[in-house]
Amino acid sequence: MSSDKHVSHGGVVWSGKPWIVPAAIIRTITVFVFLAIFVWLEIYSGVAFSGLLGLPIFGWTILAFIVIWLIGILQILLFRISNTYVLRQDGLEIRNGIIRLHSFVVTPSGFGDLSVYQSIGGRLFGYGDLTVNSQGERETKLVLVRAPFTVADTMRDIMGKPIVRVEGHT
Repeated sequence: MSSDKHVSHGGVVWSGKPWIVPAAIIRTITVFVFLAIFVWLEIYSGVAFSGLLGLPIFGWTILAFIVIWLIGILQILLFRISNTYVLRQDGLEIRNGIIRLHSFVVTPSGFGDLSVYQSIGGRLFGYGDLTVNSQGERETKLVLVRAPFTVADTMRDIMGKPIVRVEGHT
């Protein structure tokens, strides 16, 4: 299932969650590279097959790196679960939190400007961070957005247009 939905019913133009797949891949590769280095150093120094509590040292090293990897993956999973971005015809809503939900809305009348930041990894994997500046000098970040330039163009289209209110209409 894609993290981005392009829907136009109910006023929702775009909604998304942080795209964590590249971060998960990078963390996994990093953990395996360091694991290989540590195990190689243990074998090279001759301590890899020494026993400690019934398990060879390299087994404890592997176990430690699995725990480190699980903590890293759990961290980015919690980040994805706790953040949601929703662009509607009448504004941008950023929700974050799991137990305590914090919701912030930027309306087109309060919209200042929008910038996109893309790291080298972001350019390779197609993600980036969007920073929305509202006129009250508030800076709001949408982190790990998939296809950030496309989303930014959509936001500029929506947020750049003033809302016309009709009297008696809610």
